[in-house]
Amino acid sequence: MKLVKWLLWLVLIFVVIMLGFWAYIGGFSTPKVSEQIIGPYTIAYQPFVGPYKDCGPVFETVYQSLKNKGIATTVGLGIYYDDPSQVAADKLRSDLGCVIEPKDVKTIGKELKVKTLLKTRAIVAELPLRHSLSMMVGPMKAYPALVKYQQANNLKIIAPPYEVYDMSGGKILYIMPIAK
Repeated sequence: MKLVKWLLWLVLIFVVIMLGFWAYIGGFSTPKVSEQIIGPYTIAYQPFVGPYKDCGPVFETVYQSLKNKGIATTVGLGIYYDDPSQVAADKLRSDLGCVIEPKDVKTIGKELKVKTLLKTRAIVAELPLRHSLSMMVGPMKAYPALVKYQQANNLKIIAPPYEVYDMSGGKILYIMPIAK
C-alpha cells in the first residue's frame, strides 16, 4: 500500500511539473489579436525549403554570421510562404533571419540576402517567448486566432504571414499583412 501511495505522489508531482512547464512556455496563453501598423523591418536572411520544424539551424547560422561581422541583434524574423496543411513538408518555403539596422546592410556580405518589409497594416497575434518550445506551441494558437479575426472582420490578407521573435522583449508576434 505504501508503494502505491508513493507512486501516486510521484505521478501527481510529475503532472504538476508538466502543467507548470506547459504554462511557462505559453501553452495556456490566449493570443492577443489586434490590427496594427507594423514595421518596417530590414532583415538579413537565408531562404529555406523544408519542414518549418527544421528552421532553427538556419536562424542560428544567420545569427552567427551577423555576430561574426559585429552586428548585434536580438530579433529573429521568419517569413512563411506556404500553408503546411496544403503543401508537403519538404516543399515548404521560408525566408529565415534576423532584423538588422539599415546602416548594417553594407557589411552583410554575399552569404546572406537582405530585404526590407515595409511598414504595413496587419493583424497581429502576440504570445510569450520564454523557451524554444514556445515557437512550437505558438503557431497552433496564433494562426487559428488570426484567421478567426480575419474572417470575422472580412479582411483581405495581402502578403505571406511572418513571425517576429523578440528575444529581449520575451514575445513572438505573428503577423498577417492586410489591405487598408
